[in-house]
Parts: sequence; structure tokens; C-alpha cells
Amino acid sequence: MPVWTLGAGVLLFALSALGTPGQVWAQTPPRNPGLVEAVTSNPAAAPQLVAREVTAGAPDTAPPIVGDAVGALPSGQRLTLAPRVVSAAIAALPAPQRGPLAPACACAAIRAVPASERPGVVPVIVAAAVSMAPVARDQIVTCAVEATPELSAVIIAAAAEPPFQPELASPPTSPLPGSTIGRDVLFRARFNTGGQICASPPCP
Repeated sequence: MPVWTLGAGVLLFALSALGTPGQVWAQTPPRNPGLVEAVTSNPAAAPQLVAREVTAGAPDTAPPIVGDAVGALPSGQRLTLAPRVVSAAIAALPAPQRGPLAPACACAAIRAVPASERPGVVPVIVAAAVSMAPVARDQIVTCAVEATPELSAVIIAAAAEPPFQPELASPPTSPLPGSTIGRDVLFRARFNTGGQICASPPCP
């Protein structure tokens, strides 16, 4: 067989094996396909699903779990659910690991948010992470700013507001399905506003 024929055959085989870049990426499975499918099917359950996965796994699996879940959320629900996913993941960690792993959880969530949604979603993710792990505030801000430098001003503001409430520092040691840890942390101040206005009867 002529050498040029053999060379052409090898080249054709290599090209067919490589395929197109789109085909190669399409065949790459998600890191946690079961979680992605569950979140896609029932986005509202994402915080509970994430808490369950984090509780069942090693602590260092929490950031990729958060990233998979936030990435699987529908765009219309990511603003509301992404911070709850982050809060639930941090709360599900053993207490000594919450501070060390909170920045990675927050930044995994940030990186999973499409660029067009980041201006709205990133600040609430940062606020949720800081509320759940205030000792890691500086590391959370640093990581978030590195991931989205164009949002540095709003990230710094989000890390400072609302003021940290000590009674929220210790979430339940084992979050149960149906937990509203993230929602309570982020929106407790809003719910309390009515109570403060209505300090003395009659109340509406």
C-alpha cells in the first residue's frame, strides 16, 4: 500500500474519532446528573435537594453540588432560589466547615449563573453566604469579586447589608426537607418590618 494512502487513512480515522467540538461537549455528563434532573423537574425543591446531597456527602462536595443545582435552575426562578440553595448547602455542612467552605459554595453558585443574570443574582448569593457564615465575610467578598469584578461595588454592599443578626448564626445542625433556612435569613428583616411598625395596638 502506498505510504500516502496509509497516511490519509490514519488522518481520516483520527478526524472521525474526534468529531466536532459540539459533539464532544454534548457527550460530557453532568457531575451530578441525578441532582440536575431533580432540580429541573422541581426547581422549588432545590434547597431541600441540595441540603440532602450535602448532608450525605463529604464536606468538600458541597461547592460542586451548589454549582450543579444553581446551573439547573430556570432563569426566571434563579434570583429567588439561588440564595436559598447556597444557604441550605452551608447550613447542611458540619459547623466547623461552614466558614471554610462558604466562599467556595458562594462562588460555585456565582459561576453557574449566566452572565446576563449576574447583576441581580450575585448580590443576593453573597448576602446569603455572609448571613450563614459571617466569619468568612472577607473571603466570600474576595472570591465573588474575583469571579465578577464588574460587580465589585454591589458585592461589597451586599456583604454589608442587612446587618448580621447573631441569632441567625447557628442554623439547625441537620436541615430537614422543607427547611426555609435561606428564605428566613434573607427575608427575615422584611417580615419583621410589619412587627416593628405595629409595636403597639391596635394593629391592622
